[in-house]
Amino acid sequence: MRFSHSLPLILLSSPVFGARIEDFKARCEALSKGIEVKGYNGISVNLAQYITKNTTLDPTVEGINTTCTSWIPMPPIPVNLCRLALHVPTSNSSEIVLETWLPEDWSGRFVSTGNGGLGGCIQYPDLAFAASYGFATVGNNNGHNGTSGSAFLHQPEVLEDYAWRALYAGAVVGKDITKQFYGKAHKKSYYFGCSSGGRQGWKAAQFNPELFDGIVAGAPAFELPGLFAHYARFSVNFGTGTDIKVSIEKWTAVQQETLRQCDHLDGATDGIVEDTRRCKPDLSKLLCGSHGAPAVCLSPKELSLVEQVFKPWVVDGQIIYSGIAHSGDEVIHVQNLVGEFIQGPTTWASEWPRYVVHEDVNWDLSQFTPQEALLWKQQNPYNINTWEGDLSKFRDRGAKIIHWHGEADQYIDITQSDRYYEHVSRSMRASPQDLDSFYRYFRVGGLQHCWGGAGANSFGQSGFSMTPGDDPEENLLMRIVAWVEGGEAPETVRGTKFVNDDKAQGVVLTRKHCKYPATNVYRGKGNGTDEAGWHCVHT
Repeated sequence: MRFSHSLPLILLSSPVFGARIEDFKARCEALSKGIEVKGYNGISVNLAQYITKNTTLDPTVEGINTTCTSWIPMPPIPVNLCRLALHVPTSNSSEIVLETWLPEDWSGRFVSTGNGGLGGCIQYPDLAFAASYGFATVGNNNGHNGTSGSAFLHQPEVLEDYAWRALYAGAVVGKDITKQFYGKAHKKSYYFGCSSGGRQGWKAAQFNPELFDGIVAGAPAFELPGLFAHYARFSVNFGTGTDIKVSIEKWTAVQQETLRQCDHLDGATDGIVEDTRRCKPDLSKLLCGSHGAPAVCLSPKELSLVEQVFKPWVVDGQIIYSGIAHSGDEVIHVQNLVGEFIQGPTTWASEWPRYVVHEDVNWDLSQFTPQEALLWKQQNPYNINTWEGDLSKFRDRGAKIIHWHGEADQYIDITQSDRYYEHVSRSMRASPQDLDSFYRYFRVGGLQHCWGGAGANSFGQSGFSMTPGDDPEENLLMRIVAWVEGGEAPETVRGTKFVNDDKAQGVVLTRKHCKYPATNVYRGKGNGTDEAGWHCVHT
């Protein structure tokens, strides 16, 4: 329980309060003497330090891999807490680096955070975010350091950590430490993550259903090898960097035509496609020489290449990847996939086959073929595809999961999440009403990968995004708590779009996102900024 703002200031400066702080600090620093957890021999303590509110960690002093610090910000720590950093062996040839943050005002809850990409990066913003709500919080490096997959080469134990074991070990050890430190066990345990972190949450639900009482899993990287094959195919078909076969100018024409044909379908012309399932534009209108073709047009070959991207990719009867949704945000999607802004997708497309599939450091994208893609998908080390459809064990123990995905995701397309939901429905022979008892899925219009985008993209989904507040209506972490502990299942998720995605600059719009399979339809006045004008409709 946190102090309310109405508490007398004299309490905060009283000898009793000061003694409590000193006791907490002493107990924290005593952890440096060592930690023992059953089943995990050889745990070593790197540091045990009491940290006061508003302290900012210095990544250069911390020795954090520079490939992590280049994209993970180091936010001020929002509360007084005990920070414990450990090395936890997971086998004779592998270990994780685990951080456990134990807030002074503990809520009695435990939460684990996830990772991203191929990384080995502790997501400090997520640790800070969860700790601010009183959660005992853990995060780990997923068994290796940095964003590269090179650590997997000839190291199956390290790969197994990445696939599932690092998260499991971190949660088990973190829970035990929490009990040792506070003198009592947590009352409920949670997980939240996005991207690879979303996949990790689903991996736990599918294979370790006892691990968490509530899971928030965003933009999950289902069928990860197929996703990397999709990146490889895109690079081969379109090129990389600025030397690409269909120019950004022409992709801009594709985006504009998509919005022209689809933006109004939800009832509001606001630059946001609220339901990509309904958007099926006729791109032949961009064909050079056709009636009404724009000045920037597509040749027959370019049109064929572009249309191919939006269709499921099937090799020998097996879906490798679902295809890209028509989101009206195609330009940033392409810029990211060809590596104009960030090297992630093109690098992952090379590193996965190089360090995992073939274990050949000389492998490159010139060797990629459709049969290669099939091999990647079928190899599936440690069941990293994370595609099990029977969630009955998770359901039967009373656990809950909130699944969310941005419809303008430029890395992992929302069609993958749609396919997975339907896969669960078929596997469990369960209708959406049946699944609602434990599994709810929200499609978020205008949201890019994990955060950002033109839509109402902030809803307490991570420490990387602005959070409107701690009301469960607009904070997914607190929403899963309300569902697990209070039975308050979410019908909608309320998002906020801030000016320049900066909370300090004010609000552009708010919008409630609908529970699948409903779609968001505008029946209000104006261009869609009236939140009350939006309605969840089953079509």
